[in-house]
Amino acid sequence: MRRIILALAAVVLPVMALTALTPLGAGTAQAGAALQATPFQTPTPGPDGRIIYVVEEGDSPWSIAANSGIPLEQLYALNGMVPGDFINPGDRLVLGIGGPVIPTSPPGAAAPPTAIPATPTPIFGTGVICVLLFADTNGNARLDVGETPLAGGQVSIITLTGALAEEYTTEELYNEDAEPDSFCFPDMETGDYNVSVGVPPESNPTTSMNFPVHLDPGDTKYVEFGAQPSGGGGQSGDSTTSTLLGIIGVVMLLAGGGLGYFAARSRRSDRMSLR
Repeated sequence: MRRIILALAAVVLPVMALTALTPLGAGTAQAGAALQATPFQTPTPGPDGRIIYVVEEGDSPWSIAANSGIPLEQLYALNGMVPGDFINPGDRLVLGIGGPVIPTSPPGAAAPPTAIPATPTPIFGTGVICVLLFADTNGNARLDVGETPLAGGQVSIITLTGALAEEYTTEELYNEDAEPDSFCFPDMETGDYNVSVGVPPESNPTTSMNFPVHLDPGDTKYVEFGAQPSGGGGQSGDSTTSTLLGIIGVVMLLAGGGLGYFAARSRRSDRMSLR
């Protein structure tokens, strides 16, 4: 009997000790960790220090700012945007200015000899940005057949630092096929720009009036903006009607005053005759 008890103790005691050393719920925590979604991966800074994010399908300025941990206002300011602007898959947005990531050695590895890092060779070159402001008569935010260039708009191209690179007042330009033609800015240095357009008076924009553009050497980027008449022509008729009504009101006031004057004279004459 004593031998049986000793044998059972030899089996049970190690199991109890192992159970005591295992934290309660450790298996659940590990399973939960495995089910967690992959966190948002902030892009690493490029050689120039800028952190660039490429817009994907389903992204919005709000979700990009929330996932990257920066205020929405800062995201707008870095990219020359305003609330209500649209972004499209493939657009490149600046999330901030950082520095290139320096990889670290694994624990226990011998430190490599210190070396002077090579300076990245800057990429020089130029590209072209072409801009078209068209009369979006049907208001569908697309350039359709029969819609014409819209003159009188003010185009501004701003650099990432906020400096004005180019500006232009739109004209009615057509190509050799009598189709609306863009105005192009040649020899633009490579980099990131924000293209914006102010619509002419008595017009309303039908597209976003700000668009970020990334220019690589040899690129030609086309940007189109739409606007349609605001219907201000009816204001002239309203003004004429208001003026006419005002004149009629003055005439009625004068007529009423004259009638009152004659009534007062008549009453006075009646009192004098009674005396």
